[in-house]
Formats: sequence, C-alpha cells, structure tokens
Amino acid sequence: MTIAKSPVVTMAPTTPIYDAIKIMVQKGFRRMPIADPGTHRLRGIITATDLINYLGGGEKYQLIQRKYSGDFFKAINEPVKSIMTTDVVWLSTSAKISDALRLMKKHNVGGLPVVDEKKHVWAIVTERDIILLFTGKFSGVKVADVMTRKVVTVAPRISIYEAARSMVEHGFRRLPVVLDSKFIGLASVRTLLRFFGSSQVFKHLQSRTMAQVLQTSILEATRKNVVTVEPNADVGEAARLMRENNVGSLPVVQNERLVGIITERDFFKLI
Repeated sequence: MTIAKSPVVTMAPTTPIYDAIKIMVQKGFRRMPIADPGTHRLRGIITATDLINYLGGGEKYQLIQRKYSGDFFKAINEPVKSIMTTDVVWLSTSAKISDALRLMKKHNVGGLPVVDEKKHVWAIVTERDIILLFTGKFSGVKVADVMTRKVVTVAPRISIYEAARSMVEHGFRRLPVVLDSKFIGLASVRTLLRFFGSSQVFKHLQSRTMAQVLQTSILEATRKNVVTVEPNADVGEAARLMRENNVGSLPVVQNERLVGIITERDFFKLI
C-alpha cells in the first residue's frame, strides 16, 4: 500500500463499453477494476487490450458479429461485464512489494487490484509503480543487454483492424511503425483506444459505417513524436526518460533504424 494508487477509480459491471473507453482515455488508464457500486467488492477487471479485442482485434469481436450482426453502435452499449476478465489476480492490503513482483511475473499482468479480506477494492498497483520505486537503482547495464531485439513491427499502410489483430494475437501492447527499416512512430493499445474514443469515430458508429473505420491506416492511431533511446545508453538513463515522459516503453533507435524496444516489463529482469 506504500506505492499503490489509492483511492482507486473503479467502474460498475453495468457501465456501457463506450463509457468505459471514454473514462479510460480521459484518465489515461490502461486497466480498471470492475466493482459493485455500493460495496466496492471486486467483480473483474477490464484492460485497454480487452477493449481493442472487442472492437476488432480478437475473439471478443465475434460477440459483435453474433449478437449484433456487426452493428457497432448497439455493441458499444453492451455492459463491460460482457467482456471483462472475471478471474482476477489480486493482492491483499497487507501484501509486500515482493508479492506484487512475483504475481505480475507469474501471471504476465501489468497491474493488480489491492483488496481487503472482503474483496473490497482499496487500491491498484502497476508495473510503473514498482519501476518508479527502483528507478534510482538501475545503472551499469546497457539498454542493449535487456531490450527486446526481435520486435514485431508494422508498415504504415496496414489498417487499424490488422494492427489490432496483431496486438491481440501476439499479446503485445505496442507496435512500432517502420518504413524501409526507418522508425516512424509507435502504435499502442492506448493510442488505438484514443482513436476509437474520438468524436469522429463516434459519428461513424452512429451511422453504422464502422467497418470502413477499421480500414483506416494505422498512422491515424500512431504517436509520432516518440522519445527514443540508443542501445549503448545506460538503463538508468532509459528509466529516467521513461519516468520524466510518463511512458512505459522506449523504442531503441540507432541511425534512425529500430534495433529493439525496452519496456517496463524488461526492467523486471533487473529487479
């Protein structure tokens, strides 16, 4: 509880999916616990990846096809309980930071609700909270030694739909956009969520023309002014850049060419 965010923002299971998108975009959240409004008892969790999955990236998209015959406008008013994760990995309010590290690594999750003995939600702890705690401890190791080298990238010509499917299928939260090996920008579940939550896309939802929106170039949901780091930089410098720019990853670029990516999860190896 010394590093967890409290009080925590939660959503009711009956919250419409589109409202969930707007709340997460507005707050800058990548995940939110779902709890009963009166008791705050934990019922599930929803992540940006769940929402991207539902809007066209994966198997949850089939719910739109089966239940609503592809009508996205009706589908976004479905309650979040239809697509949330109910088997939630959580921590007790008395848990230690080492418990959080162990559970995040074991279950490959980036955030854990913190609950009391009655499963009432008190806080949430994320990868970033833990990385910030250790930021001053990282040094003496090169970025190249901990970064992910085999990075799945996409070309700027591919569609939002293809990018979303790639993220869901591979379990990635980020996709660097590359043209002729040159790094252009970064698409992520968060930039996709911001795209889907825009007023322009909402107009397409109302007019039932969402299918053509999914064919939009991924460049429309790509962050282009991205902070990068060189492979020979110290990981302490990378941690500082991530903290100061409030980002969870840094593309590793050398001579304008993408050679890897370092994320909050990579810092877990050092911890």
